[in-house]
Amino acid sequence: MKVASIINYKGGVGKTTLTANIGAEIARQGRRVLLLDVDPQASLTLSFYRPEEWRTTLAPQRTIRHWYEARRPAGRRVSLVPFVTVPEAADFYVRAGGGQLGLVASDLMLGDVEERLAIEIGKAAAYRSREKYLRVIRRLGEALETVRDEAYDFVLIDCPPNFGIITRSAIAASDGVIVPARPEVLSTFAVDHLKLRLDEFRRQLHSAAGTGNVEQGSADGLAPHLLGIIFTMVRYARAGQLIPTFQNFVDQTRGRVATFDAMLRESQTYYASAPQRCVPAVLSERLGPEIEQELRLLVNEFMRKIGAIPRG
Repeated sequence: MKVASIINYKGGVGKTTLTANIGAEIARQGRRVLLLDVDPQASLTLSFYRPEEWRTTLAPQRTIRHWYEARRPAGRRVSLVPFVTVPEAADFYVRAGGGQLGLVASDLMLGDVEERLAIEIGKAAAYRSREKYLRVIRRLGEALETVRDEAYDFVLIDCPPNFGIITRSAIAASDGVIVPARPEVLSTFAVDHLKLRLDEFRRQLHSAAGTGNVEQGSADGLAPHLLGIIFTMVRYARAGQLIPTFQNFVDQTRGRVATFDAMLRESQTYYASAPQRCVPAVLSERLGPEIEQELRLLVNEFMRKIGAIPRG
């Protein structure tokens, strides 16, 4: 089971669109995919469920907040399986090929969970309890351990646009991190800052894992690779050629950090309307050929980067 987190500090960069479409396409290809929405805005959840469905069937007791708040007698793990749902509209398109798309919904009150976790981290720092720090950071990873028997091939985590405890927990649970970014000044600036925070977080994990009773080197699994920047909402002057200002930012970024070759173009027609149908654009029967090709190339590149080989 391969796990990837999708994150950027800056909103409006297509983070949720990217997560939903990568996950849906992998499932359409016949694999088992779990989407985990840990962004309190719940945009990924609302890409698959209508607001009234979320309020009546998920919000009462089947969100990631409820998993966090579940009692843990004697430190025992709480299974994430009861909180996984299968969005019916998307499932209609992926089940024919033998795939499955599961979702753990977000919660508008997830910020309260973030505050409680931050307090735990603060106490851990105050009393120099590095083992406790690691337990808090590892909590989301332990949640994913409880779904391994469900034979998921991939888990994609849609993170909030910050570097809070939940985001760090998601990163620590991942094999790789993806950063969606528009080729523009503010977005690429956020990428640079995020990379610094990832490097700092990696050092903290190694420091914490190298003391107490925590095994040496165990932080390796908590410090995922940056799979790369995925440029989103790009525009083309002509077939295959970005407009000059976008190309300039792409070239500058590729000189500093790993990037994907595949990109996603701006398309209100396909991406903006998809949540209204609760089906990602990649599953649309009316998907334009250019968008379809870009999405397929992107998914294949993602699977290569994370260490999986696409089926022929």
